[in-house]
Amino acid sequence: MTASLAYRKNEQDILSGNPPQKYLRILPYIPGSRVLEIGSAEGVLSLLMAKGRSLVVGLEKSLERHESALELQKHWAVFPSPVFINGDIQGNLELLARVETLVAVRTIYYLGDDLDRVFKKVGETVSNVVLCGNRNRADRWRAGTPDEPLGEMNKYASLEGMKELLIRHGYKITTEVTEGDEIVVGHKD
Repeated sequence: MTASLAYRKNEQDILSGNPPQKYLRILPYIPGSRVLEIGSAEGVLSLLMAKGRSLVVGLEKSLERHESALELQKHWAVFPSPVFINGDIQGNLELLARVETLVAVRTIYYLGDDLDRVFKKVGETVSNVVLCGNRNRADRWRAGTPDEPLGEMNKYASLEGMKELLIRHGYKITTEVTEGDEIVVGHKD
């Protein structure tokens, strides 16, 4: 697996500590001092979130992207520095007990049939969830355009799908952002 498109297109700027707005726009919506980002890719958002937080964990399934995150971590020298783990959320559910906020950007639809099982666990321990969808996938789902291999899971790339998921698992929706890749924030007392 190669680096994500946003990373490839902006690699030199990112390496020099100047990430594009795509990464920065989600920061104001992320509450809490202990955060887990699933699908952290090359670690840009996790590194940005680390400033001012006591714990940030970036969890990435792709070994290549995980290694890129470790390299970027050396370039940025952020303190406190996030912890990067190579793995997926299904195999690392114990991490949920360590955090108060879960962040997932362009990721949850890849959980497929495990989506509700994972979010049942999220709902048991995590107070805040910040989801960012994928405008292109959401538009294809809304249009009824088949998109394999994810098919109907593209619903969870949309504002409607992300909200439905969070409400189904006991979260109150506190924020909705409709421009660009849609963002939904849920909170549970």
